[in-house]
Amino acid sequence: MESTKEKLLALLEENRGQSLSGQELALRLGISRAAVWKAMDGLKKEGHQIQGVNNKGYQLLEGSDVLTLASMEPWLPKEYDRSLLHVYDTVESTNITARELAAKGAPEGTAVVAARQERGKGRRGRSFFSPKGGVYVSMVLRPQLPAEESARVTTTAAVQICRVLEEVCGFQAQIKWVNDVMFRGKKICGILTEGAIDLESGMPEYIIVGIGVNLLEGVEGFPPELRQIAGALYRENLPQGMTRGRFAAAMVEKMGAISALCTAKETLEEYRRRCPLVGHRVMVMENEPWEGKVIAISDSCGLVVEKEDGSQQHLQSGEVSIRPGQEVWRKES
Repeated sequence: MESTKEKLLALLEENRGQSLSGQELALRLGISRAAVWKAMDGLKKEGHQIQGVNNKGYQLLEGSDVLTLASMEPWLPKEYDRSLLHVYDTVESTNITARELAAKGAPEGTAVVAARQERGKGRRGRSFFSPKGGVYVSMVLRPQLPAEESARVTTTAAVQICRVLEEVCGFQAQIKWVNDVMFRGKKICGILTEGAIDLESGMPEYIIVGIGVNLLEGVEGFPPELRQIAGALYRENLPQGMTRGRFAAAMVEKMGAISALCTAKETLEEYRRRCPLVGHRVMVMENEPWEGKVIAISDSCGLVVEKEDGSQQHLQSGEVSIRPGQEVWRKES
């Protein structure tokens, strides 16, 4: 059940930039004006920028940007079950929390959202830089897919995030195989897919898709070791009308459709369009790195690479780097 603070914030969010009197707020929420003031004080202490003006009322300022369930509420699809949403300011890792929920039977669509991770997880056991300027979402999926086809879940997640960037921000993004989302030549999003397999059926018991998007670079920027490869959608401030709550709600909506879309022909075609590696030379980063030319993306979203001797190798996972001197990534949105 929503608290008075959450209901008040949702009402202010729906009318962001407009003043509502204390009396109107009390009437619309069905509470006393004293209860409104108490909840308002609590929201301000949490960091919400609420302005009170004599004879006008209260308004949530355009620059207020605290990630909460209430800040996401106006942007969530009406059909989405809010009880599946777990929103935090800071967590150890959204994937860890989502896996714990999945192991307890959490249904498809359960989402863990955070403004910051203390121990964000990346691919191959790496840490994932997760500062306050990002939005981090992990979702429990239970797709009816054979384990060998589950790679399509992570590539579909990349396509869905590109759609969020296009629909919410107006930005055109690309995908670096397997699932790095690229904007203006830099990685602005990381995706980690984990899961548990039912050994008897060979089907996934559940899959956790964790996605972290760098919304803001911030004043301090990225650590020196990441500055050449990592980027953000915006520098220090979000544009008017954009909040982390709005962006997180769009992520939850698009991620909720992954199971239904991961085997669709249109999803595969869009993945191929957004992944511009075909025709370019890459270094395949294995124990003994080797160089080749990408000639295709397979129906399972694998990379087909032609070696120097003319033989072909089909890669379903791994890491590749673009050989120097090739224009692959768009520098503009």
